[in-house]
Formats: sequence, structure tokens, C-alpha cells
Amino acid sequence: MAVSGGFHPDYLPVRVLGVDDWALRRGQRYGTILCDLEKRQVIDLLPDRTSGSLADWLVSHPGVEIISRDRGGEYAKGAAQGAPQAIQFADRWHLLKNARETLQKSFIGISNKFVKVSSCLLSELLSYLLKAPSVNCYLFS
Repeated sequence: MAVSGGFHPDYLPVRVLGVDDWALRRGQRYGTILCDLEKRQVIDLLPDRTSGSLADWLVSHPGVEIISRDRGGEYAKGAAQGAPQAIQFADRWHLLKNARETLQKSFIGISNKFVKVSSCLLSELLSYLLKAPSVNCYLFS
């Protein structure tokens, strides 16, 4: 399938469209892949990842009711411009990726606080055992 090779008439109409990045060569050139999610078929490849390209494609292919995409701003903007009637939602892969990243950040914050609490408790215990003056310990500063 050629990049921007045109829309294949046997795929008309597309009701549920999947939009995502694709790489011609990883790290060098990226574009947009468009899939008919009901038929599970790739229907077109756009040469870039801009909102304008997606909007133009949607305008020339009316009838899209639902757009599944990543949470990035370019695809959201292009979908809103090209198919304002379509319902947009973040696809499952990107939702799970975002949830994983959020959980990782939360656990890192919790583990850092746990290390700080443990360190303070150990200092207090050592001070008590050695009968030395107490060490000032600020847990969450």
C-alpha cells in the first residue's frame, strides 16, 4: 500500500476509524495509519502525523461516526476539524499505557516516602539506643 495512495472504494463507508502512528523506518520517518476497526483492515496511510492531513482525509471521506486514537493533540485536533460529528475516544492500548505510567509515578512517590520514613525511624531508634539527643526528622518535606 502506497503512502497517500488514495482510499479504496471497496472499504466505503468507514463508520469506526482507528488512527495511530506508523513508522516507515523507526526513528526516521513517521506517518499516520488509518484502519477500519469494524472490518479490521488498514485502509490508508498518510505521509505525516499532522492534524491537517487527518482533517483533509476525514473531509474527503464523510460518514465516520467514531474515531479511536491516541491521546495526542494533533489527532484530536484533526478529528475535530475533519469530522466534528464523530465521537472520539482514546484506544485501549494508549489508556493502559497512560494508566501504567501514572501508577509507576505513584509507586515511585510512595516508595520514596517509605524510604524517608524508614530512614527517620532508624535514626530515631539509634538515637534512643545510644541515648543521644534526638535527630530532627522531617518526614514529608
